[in-house]
This record gives sequence, C-alpha cells and structure tokens, in this order.
Amino acid sequence: MFDYGLRDGLQLSLRLPYDVKAQRVRYTTLDGAPFTPDYGDIHHRTETLRGISDPSVMLDWSAGDWVFGAGTTIPLGHTEEDPVRLGNLGLRHEHLQFGSGTFEPRVLAQWSNARLFARAEGTFALYESSKGYKAPLVIAWSAGPTFRWATIMLDGQHQTVAHWHGEKDEGTGFNAGGARVQVAIPFRGVTITPGVYRELWSHGFDDETFHQTVTVSLMVSATGHH
Repeated sequence: MFDYGLRDGLQLSLRLPYDVKAQRVRYTTLDGAPFTPDYGDIHHRTETLRGISDPSVMLDWSAGDWVFGAGTTIPLGHTEEDPVRLGNLGLRHEHLQFGSGTFEPRVLAQWSNARLFARAEGTFALYESSKGYKAPLVIAWSAGPTFRWATIMLDGQHQTVAHWHGEKDEGTGFNAGGARVQVAIPFRGVTITPGVYRELWSHGFDDETFHQTVTVSLMVSATGHH
C-alpha cells in the first residue's frame, strides 16, 4: 500500500494486493469414508494459486478522529471463464479468481483515537464483466483496541451472492467473522505489518457453511508527501 499526501487532511492511497490462495479438497461419502468422484477433479481440486488481485485507488479525507474515503478497484487481477457453464458441459474449470473484471466503487469510514478504532468499508459491483461475471456486494467491518505497535481487532464480513450470466457462483454469499492480530514494524522508511486472522464464525446462504480457518497476511506500506 502506498499513501501520498496531497495536502493537510487529504491523501491518495494505492493498494496492490498479492494473494496466495490455497485450496484443500477431500471428497467423502455421507458416512465420512473417502470417495473419488467419477468426474475426477474438474470441479474442485487441491491446489495453490498465486497472483496480483485487483488493485484499488482511494481518496481519503480526515477530519479529527474520522477518516472518509472513496475510490474504485482496477480490473487487473486474473479472471476465469464462466465456471458454471463449463461445469454444466462437464469440462474442467476454476472458481478461484484474482479479479472481478470490472471497476467496483469502494467507500470507507473509520474512527479512531489513541486507544480504539472502528472501520467499515463497502465494495459495490455495478455491472457484469465481459465474461459474464457479476461480483458480490461486500461489506467489511473491524473494531478493537490499539497499542503502540499492535492492533487486536474483531473482523466481520457480509458478502452477497455473485453470479455468472445470472447463475449463482458457488462459494459466495455468506456472513463471517473472526479475530485478527496485527503488528506494525517500521523499517527503513516503510512499515511492515504482519497479521494473523482466526475465523470464529461463518454461515453461508442456503444453509451452506464456508471456512477460512487461519489466514496469514503481510502488508507493506509507504508514505509520500506533496
């Protein structure tokens, strides 16, 4: 992440995420015995994918203890062909993507003082991509105490269902949350912030449940001034 101060209380922020997506798949029968489906691994497979996700540009304005921001994602992350259509044809496909293929407006509001902070952020999909993908609405929030170098927070996320040409994209549509610990380490003009997230609850729509269990993150941020 790079922040550039335009003037007092106003800055331009650029986020460039790099994701490592590890998926582990195990098929079982209803009684828990190992099972190998006839269709093999065309739907889901054990794999690890790496790549740059959609970056975003935000204009942030601070007023006292408050920060407000507005901006957009930039569709640079890798996208897939319609996995619903390919699955219906019995062809190998991929559900994990690194981008949406569209510009998605993003807004945020944050309040903080020397001891506490709270933040809410929304990302809105307004149209389908050229491949027929309509990303979900995502509302993310976090709150917790802050210390000199560390932050302990409760994170939550609400995500609506995404669609491919009007058909539901499996694995989307859920409410989830957990605990996150981050430590900010200044180093040679940048701040390195490792973090660990532990999911505490997750409930998908249509009685489906999705789990992230433990997620490790690393953020490197630099600040420039006009």
